[in-house]
Amino acid sequence: MTLSILLFCMFLGVTVVAYIMISASTEVFESASEKVATQTDSQLRKMFLFANTKKLLVLYVLMLVIVPIALFLLNQSIVVIVIAVVLMLMAPRFILNSMAKRRKAAINKALPDALAQVAGAMRAGATFSSALQSMVEEQKGPLGQEFGLLLREQRLGARLEHALDNLGERIQSEEVDLVISAALIAQEVGGNLAEILQRLSVTIRRKMEMEGKIKALTSQGVLQGYVVTALPFFILIALTFIEPDATGPMFSSVLGWAFLLVIGILQLIGGMMIRKIVNIDI
Repeated sequence: MTLSILLFCMFLGVTVVAYIMISASTEVFESASEKVATQTDSQLRKMFLFANTKKLLVLYVLMLVIVPIALFLLNQSIVVIVIAVVLMLMAPRFILNSMAKRRKAAINKALPDALAQVAGAMRAGATFSSALQSMVEEQKGPLGQEFGLLLREQRLGARLEHALDNLGERIQSEEVDLVISAALIAQEVGGNLAEILQRLSVTIRRKMEMEGKIKALTSQGVLQGYVVTALPFFILIALTFIEPDATGPMFSSVLGWAFLLVIGILQLIGGMMIRKIVNIDI
């Protein structure tokens, strides 16, 4: 009788502890998923992309579970499964950063012509806001979207200074910051804003031409950095298929995994150093 009571108490205690752990983990997962969904939604809205981030997050978690199981059922090695999981974990941030970078590049590319258009409209007698409106009506793509949002904020009662600050916060571009600073200074101090914008258009265009020349001259160094960084891994993959007996201990022993970790860290540091050398900021 005493033994039965003891076993029942142990079972009850384990059940309570398991329930508490599951509840706590569920709350942590919900809090983390809500935070990730909010941050992702904010980043997408800055790029004028609107989607149900919670559904995307659920789909992403399902893929994180399904892909490793599928690879395991296909008799893939643990190394392939780990690499696949790591790539999937890195993919969302990489995709969002790549989309934001392409959007910023498109804005900077269209900015000189847009500034020249605004300057021409102001020389013809238009105000700054009306010149921006005419530019937005003709400009397509990210630049028209951003300045269109600026004009909508003004219509809703926001001051020009606040609307311009919001524009700079969304785009995070040095070229756009120059335009914002010029507009704010001209509004506070006075001056020929049309002439300032025209000069900024020429300056930004020359800056972009110089960046293009530097990119062309350093492209070989960038390619060499990618090749030097990736070459040892490609050689290791080839040797895994050619000489599996020789490379097997690297994936089946603690010392081998330690060597792989050191190699990966050194290669990453070398690639970052090469990228730092060829990345010339104007």
